[in-house]
Amino acid sequence: MSSLIGHAAIGAAVYFAHAPAAPPRPRLALLVLVGLALLPDVDYLPYWLFGINSEPRWTHSLLVALAASALAWAATRRCRPGTASLPFAALALAACSHPVLDLLVGVHPVPLFWPLPLAQVESPLGLLPSAGRLSLTNWFMWRNLLIECAVLLPLYALGVALARRVARRRIALAAALFCPLWALALAWSIRIHG
Repeated sequence: MSSLIGHAAIGAAVYFAHAPAAPPRPRLALLVLVGLALLPDVDYLPYWLFGINSEPRWTHSLLVALAASALAWAATRRCRPGTASLPFAALALAACSHPVLDLLVGVHPVPLFWPLPLAQVESPLGLLPSAGRLSLTNWFMWRNLLIECAVLLPLYALGVALARRVARRRIALAAALFCPLWALALAWSIRIHG
């Protein structure tokens, strides 16, 4: 599975892409988007608290992501204008990103289309490293987190730059600088799975 940082960062990227450019930015919207991006991992709570393992992990389905997005959209529409209201597409992007990122790890099948038959989807190629065993002394967890950030953060930054209509020259310059490092990180991540 992808890391909490990878999931939270896409929620933040969606926020910076969709929140007004002029300060003050609506901080509640940031919390909503990051929360939606992290929400599918709520299924860990029964495991951590009671030892109950739910299979399939239906919280990782597109249906749950879209339902959570709809609830968040309905709740934030009642907020004072500009404080948290975001387009449904932004909320859905943050929520749907979680199962997609987990799918890109390629370690476990993801019940993307739950509750339909054959809902489990598995990627034949792992593009992202697994978060690994959560332990501060686990060297592989830190290595994989670094690789994941090197693969994902430039893509998130590109998405924000495109959404904010940053000058193409600036994007091209940044791409020229970071593309080789990004490609190395992606190759390293794929190599881990090989």
